[in-house]
Amino acid sequence: MFYRKDGRQQQDEINSTPSPEETQYGAEPKCFEVHEKWDVECDQTQCRNWMDFEGDLNCAMVCARKFPAGLSLREVADRMGVSFPRVSQIEHGAFKKMAATGIIKELDDE
Repeated sequence: MFYRKDGRQQQDEINSTPSPEETQYGAEPKCFEVHEKWDVECDQTQCRNWMDFEGDLNCAMVCARKFPAGLSLREVADRMGVSFPRVSQIEHGAFKKMAATGIIKELDDE
């Protein structure tokens, strides 16, 4: 059966202050915000943020927001489905490239 609110209920809803969730996600939330809000796993396997790890709703953005201090290399290896030594190799390669371009030196100066 169709339920209709009376005019007073509608006006009260319009005048109410937004909930913390509504404020956090905004009027047009990103897909990962919707996944977080409704606790729904992402099925967009072509998305660059998709990863096969259901604990983080298959989304790297959800993982990054869930762990603002970052993850250990072992946790990254579990999420990416590669070995710990391989993740360590990738990390060392990234640091090497950043040092070659001078990015690390800039970070050390700060």
